[in-house]
Amino acid sequence: MNHLNININTFERDGESIIGNIHTIINQDDRLALIGPNGVWKSTFMRIISGQIGEYDGSIENIGGITLGYLEQIHFMDETKTIRDELRDAFSEIRELEKTIEQEENTLAETGEYIAYTEAIERYKLIGWYTYENDVERVSRGIGIFHLLERPLAEVSGGERTKIALAKILLSRPDFLLLDEPTNFIDLTSVEWLENYLENTWKWWYIIVSHDREFLDRTCKTTIEMLGKNGINIYHWDYTYSVEERKKVREIQDKKYEEQQIMIESEKKLINRFRAGSRSGFAKSRERQLEKVEILEKAEVQIGVNFIFSYDKHGPETLIKWEDVFVGRKNPLFYIRSINLTKWDRVWIVWENWVGKSTFIKTLLGQIKPLEGYLHIHENARILYFSQLHESLDTNISILDNFTLHGLPYARERVGSIISTFGFEFHDYSKIVGNLSGWERSRLLFALLSQNSLAWRWEHSDTSNLLILDEPTNHLDADTRESLEKALREYPGSILFISHDRYFVNKLAEKLWIIEDGELIISYGNYEDYRYKRERWIDLDMSLFNVDGELDLVLEQKLWAVEARRIKEKFARRKKK
Repeated sequence: MNHLNININTFERDGESIIGNIHTIINQDDRLALIGPNGVWKSTFMRIISGQIGEYDGSIENIGGITLGYLEQIHFMDETKTIRDELRDAFSEIRELEKTIEQEENTLAETGEYIAYTEAIERYKLIGWYTYENDVERVSRGIGIFHLLERPLAEVSGGERTKIALAKILLSRPDFLLLDEPTNFIDLTSVEWLENYLENTWKWWYIIVSHDREFLDRTCKTTIEMLGKNGINIYHWDYTYSVEERKKVREIQDKKYEEQQIMIESEKKLINRFRAGSRSGFAKSRERQLEKVEILEKAEVQIGVNFIFSYDKHGPETLIKWEDVFVGRKNPLFYIRSINLTKWDRVWIVWENWVGKSTFIKTLLGQIKPLEGYLHIHENARILYFSQLHESLDTNISILDNFTLHGLPYARERVGSIISTFGFEFHDYSKIVGNLSGWERSRLLFALLSQNSLAWRWEHSDTSNLLILDEPTNHLDADTRESLEKALREYPGSILFISHDRYFVNKLAEKLWIIEDGELIISYGNYEDYRYKRERWIDLDMSLFNVDGELDLVLEQKLWAVEARRIKEKFARRKKK
């Protein structure tokens, strides 16, 4: 069987070992999730496997001549080329044969020699020439770049370039695909398409780094946990199951470590007791035995993040009110008929495939007036805003100076204490923000948010009643996301958020605002409920469901009786709560 035999004794950076003790085999047909907290060098490990990094102690044997495809390997050499032609180049053999056929057609016309032309045509048919144009269009539709196919590469944005690179690597069909955060730059519809494509269409093997837990569960059957210089753990289950197994492994490791420490301490006391006198030989013998014991290392504990969101319990019942509003800068992006954002609302904004997210958020914050209609933001709305772009941070100055920039001229000791609850070391206050990673900048924004320095439309208060969060889970590892989810579930105020993390959405959302056909509509429940209704063509406001109501017949006409009863019970409980 074709496979990769991976042996990495150690990989060093700046004289320090950061990856090591990895000895494993990746077999043909393996579908792997690569997980671990930020800072354990998952992307570096992927680059070693792909061959982009070669300076390490160890070896990787490619048994069977496996072709590898790594997302970062794709570069656009000709910016004048259209995106369609760039994607066509994924079919290198077909493209070369097209050139050959054209040359042989000319030869045939001049000399009448047809053998080479016939052979080229036969090969062309054999490798699937008749489907590759359809493949280009099918994948580009799924990734969300079909509308860009005739545009030159020079005209597309960075996020669109990532989509193009992802589409091209899928079309090139390497034996082994290495995907590093493939869902970060594509919208929810494209994520679901990619998920389905890998699960049902892709015939080969792959390894995926992703913080999208549902995506990993649906696409990967085996989970590899990176431990940095301490190797890896392999779980032959999906991500969710591996989480429980990881907890059990940690408990066993902690117990063995504690038992060994007790044993070592007991032996040392025994040795010291008999070191002098007639029993010194016995003591030396025990000391030699103790020296042979392989000392277990205490499992490293990641610095946790303690998210804090203040709350104003005296806030208004209705925070934001919309009536016949057209949202846009010059031309309308969409229409809002009549919507209220009320106390305790948990709303997820579904914005995929439209480009007005920034305009909508600025309208929400009162920075942009609607083109038409009535928008009222209550004077006692205490809004805290988290932006995924981190544009409120000055990257040229330190963390400490950013606190001052945001109206928080705290002493360095206080800043160090605050950021240490968000996963930083105490003395990191002196670090320049431009040198921080994406996940460190996100945690710094949450630290500022905890001090209400990211407030909008109000001052001199230490409480809030509305959080507006734009992709708050981007760059956060799984453990940090779970800490954020817990803090948000416990926050009593209203939350309006944008996210493509379905697991996060299903944990938090109770209502969806969906931009559809130029209008904002409401769906009650979380994303799982929305998908359920969408897949079954159910058009019912289930938040209004009442066990004594008259919707039973309607439900049973649309669903089997068992499903109707499940929906009825679920939403009746929610309404009662």
